[in-house]
Amino acid sequence: MQMIDGLGTARDVIPQPRAETDRSAVRLDTFTRRKLLVILVTFLVGLCARVYRLDASGLAEDEANKVFAARSYSHGDFTVNSEHPMLMKTLCFSSMTLCSAWNGAAGPRLGLVISEETALRLPNAVIGALTVVPLFLLAYALFGFRVALITAALWALGGNAIWFNRVTKEDTLLVFFMLTGYALYSSAKSHPPWDISGQERLYGFAGIAFGLMLCSKYFPHYYGLLALFYHLAGHDRRDNRPLTRRITAIHVGALLITFLVFNFAILVPDTWSYLWKYVHADLFTHHGYVVMNQLYPNDLARTPSGSPWFFYWLYLLVKMPIPIIVAFSIGVVEVFGHRKSELAEKGFLFLRIMLVFWLFPMSFVRVKFLRYTLALIPFVYMTAAVGAVTVWRIGLNAIKTMRPVLRDLGYGQRVPYRLISSLPAVVVLAVFVFLPAVTTVVHLPYPALYTNTFGSCRVGYFFPHDEFYDLGARESIKYIAEQAPAGAVVATEVPAVLEYYLEKYGRTDIRSEIMSHPRFDLKASPPDYVLIQPGRVYYENQKDIERIESDFDLAQSTEYRGAVATSVYRTNQPRPGGPLPQVDAAPRGPAK
Repeated sequence: MQMIDGLGTARDVIPQPRAETDRSAVRLDTFTRRKLLVILVTFLVGLCARVYRLDASGLAEDEANKVFAARSYSHGDFTVNSEHPMLMKTLCFSSMTLCSAWNGAAGPRLGLVISEETALRLPNAVIGALTVVPLFLLAYALFGFRVALITAALWALGGNAIWFNRVTKEDTLLVFFMLTGYALYSSAKSHPPWDISGQERLYGFAGIAFGLMLCSKYFPHYYGLLALFYHLAGHDRRDNRPLTRRITAIHVGALLITFLVFNFAILVPDTWSYLWKYVHADLFTHHGYVVMNQLYPNDLARTPSGSPWFFYWLYLLVKMPIPIIVAFSIGVVEVFGHRKSELAEKGFLFLRIMLVFWLFPMSFVRVKFLRYTLALIPFVYMTAAVGAVTVWRIGLNAIKTMRPVLRDLGYGQRVPYRLISSLPAVVVLAVFVFLPAVTTVVHLPYPALYTNTFGSCRVGYFFPHDEFYDLGARESIKYIAEQAPAGAVVATEVPAVLEYYLEKYGRTDIRSEIMSHPRFDLKASPPDYVLIQPGRVYYENQKDIERIESDFDLAQSTEYRGAVATSVYRTNQPRPGGPLPQVDAAPRGPAK
């Protein structure tokens, strides 16, 4: 597929204000006030949504491991948790250190003590909100102001983005630096050819962004998708000129140097030893993922069999607000159905590549987690924005067609035509931006528990592992800490979470066992307590969980909106009389 010189971009298909027709580059020093205002407002709104009650849920297993990794970093050991690059752990260590200093200095006096859960998650919350900046830049470069505005608004208050920005996983950093790299690379491509130093600077910054992307998560294929896009777009002297050898050296050199500086643990032999064991699954004691009460294999080695191919499609269907699903569907028709001179427009080509080369390969790779979708969500929102602007355009064209009729009816005099012509914009923003935003706000601080009408509002049914993400474990562990006798044994699938909170509650005497470990024997030496979670059912512990639920006494459970997130079973005492102790940590009733 080749692009010819002079071919228009998608902004010809989606009309934009006349003054914005010439956008050879997206440069901060030429932004108008409204663009800066959009970025500032969406960032602040998105930040508020992401930091609101950030410690409402206890730490998940991966997050507890980040705490222990940060502690190791403070002692100079950078090889802990080596399956992930260093950047996330470095930010966690820095945030926890700064917040601890704040708590020791001014926090108690001002009534603003920052919990360790909040301190751990704060970097992701801030960077997740900042993601509106490169996302807006990229959407603006590809489609213009209207699509960029709606895309930024959807990201700022989109529950599917906020969901993963509120947990300490590397995907938030990956997406931020990926989009930053895309936006800078696009700007460099369209930079005036006579400004060689400006091009070199932009390509260098893009290389730094991609280097930080690899320092966030070892997913280099997102860089490959950008290269594929520009290859298929074909040569264009305006915005797709080939890189010179010098510029290539600057770009690649910046990427490699950044990667080695911010991820220097990759040079340590112990890191490679750990990665070798990790890749060969020597560190895993469990396998499986529950989808709709059905346990599936979740192992890369089982590709193409294993977890269901419809995993991510089901997620889009039941975990996104219906207005966004509608806008996305319209956008898909526009993106994949539009043709001009038998060649794809550049913005549409970009979305085709990002959607197709994410959804289809990831559907058949048999290791799946919902957090991976955070790299897909920007392009889903961008496509939904294209669909929303398409509806906007159709409505505006309909009003223009009806203008003579409206004039004959006297609306031109009684109601200004400009006010009438603004009606499609108001409707589009209300339906496709405001309503999803309200849905998100209603479900804070637990956006993961939202399920739309297509999913019958069933909380924790479709993807319990990612939806609960060890939600309620903190409350159940607190119960155990208060009730367990000295030296008690607790069986669980979240040993790091158990260790962290038992230390916090002053019960380091309690020992833990991993249920899925080969040496765990429920019959020979039953533990005193068992902590069971619907998202932590594996092939290795499935039979033991069934026996525990049928034979042992339920001592405590934690519920969120009517769905049980954790259950504690006691194996050494009969069930006491009276109602079971229960922690209802969120409003009861189905999520809407």
